Amino acid sequence: MGRDKGGKMAANWEEPFRIHEAFEGGAYRLETMEGEVMPRTWFASGLATA
Repeated sequence: MGRDKGGKMAANWEEPFRIHEAFEGGAYRLETMEGEVMPRTWFASGLATA
């Protein structure tokens, strides 16, 4: 999903991520393939799979 699709709440990235940490209730902290930890958590329902 690109920045111009989905309005201001759309993700502005298109790279693969891996799960850095999993929390109770289905939330995840993600990291880039280079190891940079993303600053917020994501719920499984908000993650798209390829």
